Amino acid sequence: MNFREPIQRSVLLSNKVSIKSSGFGIRTLTSRGGPNKQQRPGMGRAALATGLFAAFTGKAKFIFTGLKLFKFTPVLSMIGTSLTYSFFFGWPYSVGMVGLIFVHEAGHAMALRYYGEPFSPFVMVPFMGAVIVSGPPKNAWQDSVVAIAGPITGSLGAAAVGAAAVTTDSQLLFALADFGYMINLFNLLPIGSLDGGRIANAIHPLISCLGIAGGGALLYTGTVANPIFYLIMASGTFTTGKRLLGYEDVPPSFYQMPFQNKAAITSAYLGLIGCLIAAQDLNSRSKKTPRQLGYRGEGLDEKINRLLEDDDEGPPDADTTVFRIE
Repeated sequence: MNFREPIQRSVLLSNKVSIKSSGFGIRTLTSRGGPNKQQRPGMGRAALATGLFAAFTGKAKFIFTGLKLFKFTPVLSMIGTSLTYSFFFGWPYSVGMVGLIFVHEAGHAMALRYYGEPFSPFVMVPFMGAVIVSGPPKNAWQDSVVAIAGPITGSLGAAAVGAAAVTTDSQLLFALADFGYMINLFNLLPIGSLDGGRIANAIHPLISCLGIAGGGALLYTGTVANPIFYLIMASGTFTTGKRLLGYEDVPPSFYQMPFQNKAAITSAYLGLIGCLIAAQDLNSRSKKTPRQLGYRGEGLDEKINRLLEDDDEGPPDADTTVFRIE
């Protein structure tokens, strides 16, 4: 890390972890044999939504430049991100996702304001997360406090949503709480520019080495497929290597930290991870399955059975398509 460079903090969304499509995977088998390629209509919608978002913000930039209303940039990015997510998850869940990310970023902003550090308005980018840029930290203690402030407020926000879910028995709120726990837990991974990476860097560089190994395992198993995560892994490997080899461009006093401060940030880091894991497990136990909710998919089952019965009675027509649930 170049000590004179600004710090970019981000909430990263993992493709496979945070964005899940519910329901059964369905493929089609035509009467001519062989599986068709699985269609992905969501990809087209994603491109359309992202294009609309980019076009809107691009034109709005000139308007707000003239009006000097840059402080509305976060609001614009939140609206654009909610609009993009709504193509896939509907408005209620999309607005909830954006709200939880906002609470996370608010924690970083409050910590930066506490230390009197200037920072840019945060900007949300669909399917990537949120970014807030600030000046370089004065020392590792300040950097770690600012880094952990986001997951703390984000976890409290997710816990509030989870408590409301238990009170109202709302499956939507249970799903949002699960997203909140997951995204904050993911950002505590001790890798690169993630919040956990900066905390681990303040505690001991060997923790970052363990984080890089764990991140490599996530990529190898396909648990995380977001392309941005590859960049974070590469950056984390580079910066950790520079520090271990003594090539990092920071003052010698940057990592000097009183024992009580190091113990406090370590305890807070490990304690927050433990609380998030426990909360996510409790939330998962409280959620109801489709069967518990009384959904049995009778309409789909009836259609499948009818098509299969027609197939047993004779060869299907050329245009007949049989759906098979995998």
